Amino acid sequence: MKFLNLFLKKLVRKKQADSKEEEPQDYLSPQDTEQTFETSPSSPASLELSHEHPLYRLYDMRTEKSRNTPPPEIVMKGCEELSEDQIRKELMRFRIEMTKAAEFRLKDVTPKVTDDEDAEPHLEPSMDAQPFVYVSSDRMYAWVFVFPPTGMGKEVDRGLIFEALEKKKVSYGVDEELLEKLPEDYNRYFHLFLIAKGSRAANGDNGYLVDYFLRHVERLPEMDEFGNVDYTSLGAEQNVKKGDLISEAIPPTEGIAGRTVLNQELRCRNGKSVSLPKGKNTEVSEDGNKLIASIDGRVEFSGRYFSVRPLLEIPGNVDYSTGNINFIGDVLIHGDVCSGFSVRAMGDIKVCGVVESCEIEAGGDLIVVKGIVGSMETIVRSQHNIYSKYLVNSIVHARQNVHTDSIRYSNVYSDGEVEVCSGRGLIVGGQIRSAQGVQAKIVGSVYESPTSIILGGQPYASFEKELLSRDIKEMKEEMERLERQPDSPYRSKRMSKLRLELSVSGMKLNKFDRDKERLEEKLEEKNGCRLKCGTAHPRVSITIEDETVILDRTYNSCNARLVDGEIFLI
Repeated sequence: MKFLNLFLKKLVRKKQADSKEEEPQDYLSPQDTEQTFETSPSSPASLELSHEHPLYRLYDMRTEKSRNTPPPEIVMKGCEELSEDQIRKELMRFRIEMTKAAEFRLKDVTPKVTDDEDAEPHLEPSMDAQPFVYVSSDRMYAWVFVFPPTGMGKEVDRGLIFEALEKKKVSYGVDEELLEKLPEDYNRYFHLFLIAKGSRAANGDNGYLVDYFLRHVERLPEMDEFGNVDYTSLGAEQNVKKGDLISEAIPPTEGIAGRTVLNQELRCRNGKSVSLPKGKNTEVSEDGNKLIASIDGRVEFSGRYFSVRPLLEIPGNVDYSTGNINFIGDVLIHGDVCSGFSVRAMGDIKVCGVVESCEIEAGGDLIVVKGIVGSMETIVRSQHNIYSKYLVNSIVHARQNVHTDSIRYSNVYSDGEVEVCSGRGLIVGGQIRSAQGVQAKIVGSVYESPTSIILGGQPYASFEKELLSRDIKEMKEEMERLERQPDSPYRSKRMSKLRLELSVSGMKLNKFDRDKERLEEKLEEKNGCRLKCGTAHPRVSITIEDETVILDRTYNSCNARLVDGEIFLI
């Protein structure tokens, strides 16, 4: 018996000596964990450990007792929401904490040896299975890793796992099914299991608008295979009836608060509501979520709000049966505008027939389906674009672009571009002034009709500036006359009104100068204005800024522009 005791003592001492000799190579300290961290090349959520790690020493001790224990496997499953970098950091933290736990476990289960040869040998102590719970840094996940029992210790059961969760204060999102099945699982030891998962906070969705009308209507003339444009399709009317739905606000949703595995609340943010773009002649429904037209008319979007402009519809011609038209909204004329009459509107004007010798002024776009035929007494003005089948013997002013099939013996003033590319694409006679450029198929004629193309400046703005200066001069003359008159209620009222009008007119004059600077910057970005045409005939005069050239022969594929103070025809 004494011989057996001595043999057991020597055996224990040898194991401890081997352990001490190998300990410096078993694993590195937690401070060196980052340098020794490795992941399985097949899975970034897998942690590979050296076989000299304390965990494997515990595993070797377990296999001496139970050889059917599966090898250790550390894979962080169930955290697909985390990025690879986040998983890598969590595995680093897990390794540090698990290494400490394995060290303490190994120290407790290693038999102690004394120098007394007569003392009884200390066999492997009996210790119950030990669940190790790891909580992620964001407290949204909790994993359990169970060390097996030693000696006569108790196998893992639900109570041991639950007690370990309570020590870590893990109480929310616990996987009850895993809690029940884990004690009977074949891989219950030396494997990592996701035991609890929190719920992330979900912010509410912001409210948004659903528009039932277009905010921006683009009138782009589209040519067919024969190079013709259907001007009847350029109206793009967005007509609306009283009570029709214009826009709808979808309410925001409330956020859903989250919970960590420690049962801590994660705050959420509710969605923000959106206001309806209410403009003139619109109203909000009782529930506050719908924008409805309050009158019949045409829908327009002014940059921030939807408005309904009144629509005046003339079923026939503008003649003695209707008289002159002066309307605050849009005007739709199904017939012609006859000679001697005028049409003025603050919105768009669409004429389905012909415009004769008359005056037309549109605050928006002007669309003439069949064309404009005048006697150089026809004055047409538009604050936006002008679309017409043709222009003949007319004076046309457009703040933006002019689109037509042909221009004959007319004077055109445009602060945008003059495009004569559809149909015949002919410009002959008259004077074309454009701030940004002219495009046409043919300029001039074989009969050498004098045709003038003047590029640059602000033709329309200059025309308006001239009219405004004339009005200011007339108002000042009237002020002088009123000042010479004796005091009267009429004199005081009229002078107050004139002062206000003079102030507004002065601000408009200043605005012309600012617009001119912006236009010059825009032209610099486009490398200046130019004339582009398929054919340019003799006696076509081209002026760009202060330079003028008169063609003495026919040019094909003419591209005229100003380079270093000279006009080049390419």
